[in-house]
Amino acid sequence: MDFDDQALLQFLRPQIRDFGGQIEIDDGLWTLFAVEASDEPANALARSLLSTAPFAYDSGTSADDRWTLYYVETAHRLQAVEWLEELSKVIAGEIRPVTALHRVVVQELVSSAKPHRLAQELAELHTRGVIGAGTVRRLEDVRSLLDRLHQCEPLFFSAFLTLLRHQLIDMLVLHRQLLPEDVALKNEIVKGGISRDPFLQSRQDAAAEIRTIYLRFQLINPIDQHKNTAIANPYAVHLEIVVAGDEVTLPIDGNAIAVRREIFLRAIHSIRRNLYRGEHFSSFDTQSPWMTREIAYPFRFIKQRVGSREDLEVMDTLYMLERAVSA
Repeated sequence: MDFDDQALLQFLRPQIRDFGGQIEIDDGLWTLFAVEASDEPANALARSLLSTAPFAYDSGTSADDRWTLYYVETAHRLQAVEWLEELSKVIAGEIRPVTALHRVVVQELVSSAKPHRLAQELAELHTRGVIGAGTVRRLEDVRSLLDRLHQCEPLFFSAFLTLLRHQLIDMLVLHRQLLPEDVALKNEIVKGGISRDPFLQSRQDAAAEIRTIYLRFQLINPIDQHKNTAIANPYAVHLEIVVAGDEVTLPIDGNAIAVRREIFLRAIHSIRRNLYRGEHFSSFDTQSPWMTREIAYPFRFIKQRVGSREDLEVMDTLYMLERAVSA
């Protein structure tokens, strides 16, 4: 049985909110869905969704026979919670959540004696499309990375640079977490003399490239070389998007077109939802069957931006565009 995306989301969102592996119905049994037993279409939808789950589940009726309960054992609970969250995001075309496994790798990188290896591991996962831009976006993780840079370890500078090159650090979070002393550290290292020690010189080279990336996203003011406090969102500046209140101004074919933030995000989510289904961005145009009149203008802007950034994966550009209009 086929279900459209809207029907799936109307079912999933309240189920995840009210149950979603958070309610223990018996010792070691956690409810994913609770559906009225008489509602066969909803039960069919629940069974259809769970048929694709990578974990074992079971179902049964409530004591009063009113509800059909779909549940997992404790051993599968965390996997089920994570699966449900990702499923809802994919159906909606939203940014995929960072998995618990990859969050652990990020946290290990902060304290590892070989951070460059973990950073390279994340970079390879990014290249394969397993993870995307902004994988490091928790405030505490970004702050921890910046703090460790002050220990001036060449290998950690290399690791940090690898994350930046692959767009794995959320630049909006980075800008908000960046302190004057973080910027001063890069400037001091870059201005230092060339070292005869190749290990120390690698730190200076990495610091110079980190600083270049900061300048590219205007985290650093190119005039006074300090943190750029004149901007609120480096993605918006980098991608030439002006946000005022609930309105986004997009340069399209030489004209400034104003659209509501909601419509701009709807266009991004529509594109991403179809990419999740395995379609190719190159096949999308204003005649695509999922295109609507209201998202046509922002779609044209997005198409232009993706086309002008061949150095980025399409999903990474979409991430940057979505974050560019974040409050």
